[in-house]
Amino acid sequence: MSGFKLIKNCDVLTPLRVIRNGSILIQDESIQRVGQFGDSGIPPGTRVFNFRNKLAVPGFIDIHLHGAEGIEFTDSSPESIVTALKTHLRNGTTSLLPSLMTASHEQVLNTIKIFLDIEKDIPDIPEIIGINLEGPYISKEKRGVQRTQFIRRPSLTEMKEYIRVSKGSIKIVTVAPEIEGISDFIRFLTEQDIIPSAGHTNADFEQTQKAIESGVMLATHLFNAMRGIAHREPGAAGALLLNDEVYAEVVADGIHLHPSILSLIAKAKPLEKIILVTDATKFYGIRKGASYSKEGKLFGSNTELGLALKHMTQFTGIPFERIVRTVTINPAKLLKIENKKGLLKRGNDADIVILDKELNIKDIFVKGKRFSPSGNIFSSA
Repeated sequence: MSGFKLIKNCDVLTPLRVIRNGSILIQDESIQRVGQFGDSGIPPGTRVFNFRNKLAVPGFIDIHLHGAEGIEFTDSSPESIVTALKTHLRNGTTSLLPSLMTASHEQVLNTIKIFLDIEKDIPDIPEIIGINLEGPYISKEKRGVQRTQFIRRPSLTEMKEYIRVSKGSIKIVTVAPEIEGISDFIRFLTEQDIIPSAGHTNADFEQTQKAIESGVMLATHLFNAMRGIAHREPGAAGALLLNDEVYAEVVADGIHLHPSILSLIAKAKPLEKIILVTDATKFYGIRKGASYSKEGKLFGSNTELGLALKHMTQFTGIPFERIVRTVTINPAKLLKIENKKGLLKRGNDADIVILDKELNIKDIFVKGKRFSPSGNIFSSA
């Protein structure tokens, strides 16, 4: 059977350009051609998908999520984690970084091992493109709902063991810039090609600037769980917002950040540096909106990336054709995988989401394999 598929008659948002009435030719797992070519030059036996009046965008990349369907990654079995990952796939996330909350040394190691096994053995889930450690080297004052007893000072010995056991899969580590000696730890992370992210921090403006100079490249859910902006002390949020070289995670559920703050971020930060994340909790797929602890603390979101994109378009006035880069090419560039993910071009993985004009997900392709938003693999695809 031919390994070719053709997506045609849709607007293609690469997202660096818009191709009206465009086509995408897929061979096996990769994109072979993108443009306005219809059926011209298509190999015999190619399966054709006519997506008239639809949009084709790259598969969504989520770099910060903790679970779904009642399952929290750090406390769950491999089987339950797979269930959670499939829920994210149904919502258009084709690649992701599972994020581990602050936990004991042994629990972090065990969860890392579980994800390594899932990555190589389990089909029909989003591609696991690395691991995100949201702790344990964070501020107790700004811990959110992370467990105080496991927050600890940065340890090169511990971090080296995480790197060894993960086989280089750790891509992001959140740190609090005010911790004593953090500059050396940040420099170590950058030497290992790991992205240091500032978050869960009570750092002031100057401490955060110093961390950026040491190598911080990302803000963990900007404004949330960090010292905010005041007119005489701009805080961590001010330093991270105003630096055009720093990427910013943004939770655009309309709850974590007021719509006017989303607009402020879009005006102050280059769009190329904004990355929408779900920060999904175990309640993702079960309930809508945000999650709260028993003490009433806000933590995590249950808003899928597709809805977050709609919110950003609504609250900022920036067209969807531009906003879509915040879940595609932007995270790909941060992770240095734009020649594989996040961009519809020849040679990249055939990770594609098909949307209707109301921006609802209609079809999903992961490395050329077609899924429905209901979670089913199309038997004929």
